[in-house]
Amino acid sequence: MQTNLLTEEEFIATMSDRMVDATEFAEPAVDIWPYVEALVAEGVVEQYVYDETLVEMVSRNREDSFDHVMLPTEDEEIFIVIVVDFEEEEIYGHYVLNLKEGNDE
Repeated sequence: MQTNLLTEEEFIATMSDRMVDATEFAEPAVDIWPYVEALVAEGVVEQYVYDETLVEMVSRNREDSFDHVMLPTEDEEIFIVIVVDFEEEEIYGHYVLNLKEGNDE
């Protein structure tokens, strides 16, 4: 399976001014795990995340057009975000979200 690393601009374009925590109620539009398995093969995602089907959080934009499925990494401030396009019912791509960037510490 081919993966698609999103640019920052592409990732931000899938967001809205207010993302909703959809972790508890989100119904998957697509099965992300074959894509995650490809990311494991590329060294982007750790094997244990795939084996245990670990999801840290799911955020949905206000337009209900994209979900951001956040996968944990060994660093608690870095996530691999799988972006799911609801309208096309496909995975748009992935993004490495570094919450440490921009911090002055």
